Amino acid sequence: MKTGLFKILILISLATIAADRIGRSRSGEPQLVDRVEISLLATTETELAPHGEGNVYAPAVIVEDSGLYRVWYGGQGRDGRDRIHYAESRDGIAWKKIGVVLEDETANHVNDPSVVKFRDQLYMYYTRAESDVVDEIDVATSVDGISWAKRGAALEPGARGSWDSLLVGRPSVIVENGRLTMWYDGRKDLPPGAPAKNVPKSADSHRAVGRATSTDGIRWIKEPAGAVLGGDIGGVDVNRFGDRYLMVYERHDGIGAATSTDGIGWIDRGILIARSGTAIDRHGEVTPFLLAPRADRGFELFAGAARAETWDRNAIVRIKIDRARIDALFHREESIK
Repeated sequence: MKTGLFKILILISLATIAADRIGRSRSGEPQLVDRVEISLLATTETELAPHGEGNVYAPAVIVEDSGLYRVWYGGQGRDGRDRIHYAESRDGIAWKKIGVVLEDETANHVNDPSVVKFRDQLYMYYTRAESDVVDEIDVATSVDGISWAKRGAALEPGARGSWDSLLVGRPSVIVENGRLTMWYDGRKDLPPGAPAKNVPKSADSHRAVGRATSTDGIRWIKEPAGAVLGGDIGGVDVNRFGDRYLMVYERHDGIGAATSTDGIGWIDRGILIARSGTAIDRHGEVTPFLLAPRADRGFELFAGAARAETWDRNAIVRIKIDRARIDALFHREESIK
């Protein structure tokens, strides 16, 4: 790893870019963006993208008992290839970049990590595309989160004619009841003009969200009934709070949310966080990640802020969100534990 290429990026709260942007949910209820802070900008050759303006997104965050923030995230290099990077922070704002921790010379796209602790190891599930944007979900394991051993495909596209027969990607994995549960998005075709050759395309192409489970982290079983949420929703992150599930997902106008009692039947709650109203996320947020609260901090959302409609010029932002807004999604008065 060429760590000498990676600089320490210090960005403090003066980087706050929005404090009073009002959006509206589908029900018309006002949504206030309390605070948006820039957390990570593209600064290296493996993050600057072919256009040179930077493209980092898809953060997966763990906070250790010591308070150390650890983030794995995707970055697109000058050569057009995506790789997974790693950085550390004491406050979630000022980050020390360690560099690339997972790449694949045989693949065009290695990105969208989801990292969980399971059976004394770290498991990373990520999107891999050998060419174009025809994705599958692979898995790698690690003891320290920096050196990763690739374990091959965890989830592949479905059978011909199924809702995810072309591609699957952007996994979100949690540990519950001694097993792993994954949510991911998939497609059976792509819209016209998509950057892929010799694949099915359709004017009404759309994404959907699937669910799969595993007892060992390697072999996965898909939900037999098919997709669990439609509506062209993708780039999801799922958390479980007690007996409820909360999903956040990417949107061109901000970050959306959906709720569920079993992880299978979902209610789309519409927009949770609106765009800030500044150039940094003019075209919404991609691949959001919700960091659940601890005693010393509240809810935090990390996401790729899209400066371009094409979602290929992103920085990673940190958004603080109040507990009351999360509680309100479940239409209940008691606080999330």
